[in-house]
Amino acid sequence: MSEEKKEVTETTETEEKKEKEFSKRTTQLIALSALVLAICATFSSLKAGAFSSKAILAQNAASNGWAYYQSKSLKENTYKVQIDHMKINGALDPTEKEKLMKKYQETVDRYKAEEKEIMKDARAAEETRDKALELNKGFAGALTFLQIAILMVSLAGLVKQIWFWYAGLVVGVVGIFQFAAMMMQTF
Repeated sequence: MSEEKKEVTETTETEEKKEKEFSKRTTQLIALSALVLAICATFSSLKAGAFSSKAILAQNAASNGWAYYQSKSLKENTYKVQIDHMKINGALDPTEKEKLMKKYQETVDRYKAEEKEIMKDARAAEETRDKALELNKGFAGALTFLQIAILMVSLAGLVKQIWFWYAGLVVGVVGIFQFAAMMMQTF
């Protein structure tokens, strides 16, 4: 029985030691660090969502631009075919034929000019999409580090092991630095 008492006494002493090590001040610091990490995670989540939405809108604009480009290209090709048809058709009045061919060629030239502008806009939308996706990825990465840090810091408070808090702070600092780096890219 004295061995059992000794084990209970050692266990109690170990728990008391943990309690002293894990003072009220440490618990407050853990709660404060979890709060700061949660605030950073919230902002990172908001930014990731915003850039995700921006990427979707830019992709839609690019898709619409390329569809418009394709429609102009099809119309241009239709006029080119008409011009080719008129060149080989000998039954048409030469004066009328020349007038129509000139009109069709002007239309083809106009479509070519419009296509260049449409292509430029579609490519710009694709660049916007790509940048937004890159920023989304960075903010999502920061969010991941911050969430892991929050879990580790919370675990430190639950199991009263200070090294979980330290590890959580290290992971949290990585997340905060990544968040800050991504914010710098948005300016």
